[in-house]
Amino acid sequence: MPAIGVICDAMVMVGTWASRAAPVATVFSDVAGLFT
Repeated sequence: MPAIGVICDAMVMVGTWASRAAPVATVFSDVAGLFT
């Protein structure tokens, strides 16, 4: 089923993006905390 392959690829991309974005969001919140 090609549809399942596309869904799996999308889930992997979302998971990779989320794992990369999490530490960046933490850094941004820390920097914002310094200015407030």
